[in-house]
Amino acid sequence: LINLCIDNGFADLAPSHPAPAADQSDSNGSWFRKILATGGANSRIAVPSCKSVYTGGTWFDSKPDVDFTQVYLGFKSAGIDNEHGLYVYAVLQMLLGGGGSFSAGGPGKGMYSRLYTRVLNQHAWIESCVAFHHCYTDAGLFGISASCRPRNEHALFDVIATEIEAVAATSGKRSSFRRPYASQEGASLFEVKRAKNQLKSNLLMNLESRMVQLEDLGRQIQVSGRKVPAEAMIQHIEAITPEDIRKGAAELLASPATVLAQGCVDGISQFCPQVAANHGIKL
Repeated sequence: LINLCIDNGFADLAPSHPAPAADQSDSNGSWFRKILATGGANSRIAVPSCKSVYTGGTWFDSKPDVDFTQVYLGFKSAGIDNEHGLYVYAVLQMLLGGGGSFSAGGPGKGMYSRLYTRVLNQHAWIESCVAFHHCYTDAGLFGISASCRPRNEHALFDVIATEIEAVAATSGKRSSFRRPYASQEGASLFEVKRAKNQLKSNLLMNLESRMVQLEDLGRQIQVSGRKVPAEAMIQHIEAITPEDIRKGAAELLASPATVLAQGCVDGISQFCPQVAANHGIKL
């Protein structure tokens, strides 16, 4: 790394190699030296601490000529600074899973996830439905994105809101909104175990790539100032329980929701407040 810095004009990183005169303008060393400067093997690199402010809200973009209506339902979730919460929502994302209305199947495709068995396999008019989780240094955004043919968007919002409410229900009890074809119970021990196994499998298989390892190293150093080994990640994943999943989903419902829709949005804009209230979702 030092040789690479010297070759690219950062000669002052190496005390044994005097820097060229042109590079000695900063008597305190280059910005790169300050970033790399550590007090020991376990030291963390200082990163900016700017807190984000989550507000939620609704936004409907009317485009009646498009083939599909896209609907997003999101909530404030844990950021990278909340280590336990980060793994809870990663497991919850795997548990909900989802994808497109057509899949070739195969190992690891998540065909037994909730959004496949309870949504895509039950509603032929839904084109796609998938859980997402975007995490940043101090906060995150967790939710479900879905699409359908026009004129079904009001029902689509009701379907994905039901799944968020259902996973927040206490195991063995039903949520307030019931459907005859799918249990509304909270996440079972079997579901959580399967989601954890899939998350561990995806993590370890991705880390077999040297390119992914390098990108992972860079991102971790950038956002947290340290490298978390895969073994530690596995331990965090193993520690997640069904009660953690329920509490994590309940915390989602405690924050104002973010609802976005694009396409034929007349139905969802009209019924969104009522549907949200029926599922305990704040707007």
